[in-house]
Amino acid sequence: MKKWLKNFWYYYKVPVIIAFVILAVGIYFLSQRRSVKSDYDAAVVSARGCSDEQLARLRSVLEQAGRDQNGDGIVTVKIHVYRFAIGTDGQDREAIAGLDADLVGKVSGLFFVDDPEQFEESTNGIGKASDAFPVSDISQLKEYGIDSLYLLVRKDMDEKYDVLKTVLAE
Repeated sequence: MKKWLKNFWYYYKVPVIIAFVILAVGIYFLSQRRSVKSDYDAAVVSARGCSDEQLARLRSVLEQAGRDQNGDGIVTVKIHVYRFAIGTDGQDREAIAGLDADLVGKVSGLFFVDDPEQFEESTNGIGKASDAFPVSDISQLKEYGIDSLYLLVRKDMDEKYDVLKTVLAE
């Protein structure tokens, strides 16, 4: 058996390697095709964070207000939570690194923040505090414990986020 395997590998190693590469590429593309791409990305930047119920309600409201952007027939919203207070020392390094990656990678277009002025200052004007919209003014989100947050739209994102903010404000 050992001699047979050695002989087999000597003559067929290139086709076997090519077959494994083709199989790996096929699995990769199949997994990418099945993964759900979000239509909107939002971030909650708050010292107290959000409960699962609050996040589910927020996601539901955003999905109802949004439009299908990627043509898959459903509106999907992904919410990233960064639990820390901007501008204070001794914060969770993972949350800060996550928000930094979000900001640099232009992942989220909507931000729900505790203090819009501090957010604008800390992020070099990515979201304009003067355009902040209180979550308490969104009728669908009242009584869910996130009324103290403000909604900011990232200024360097496309207009789909501005349209979503306008729909929520109605």
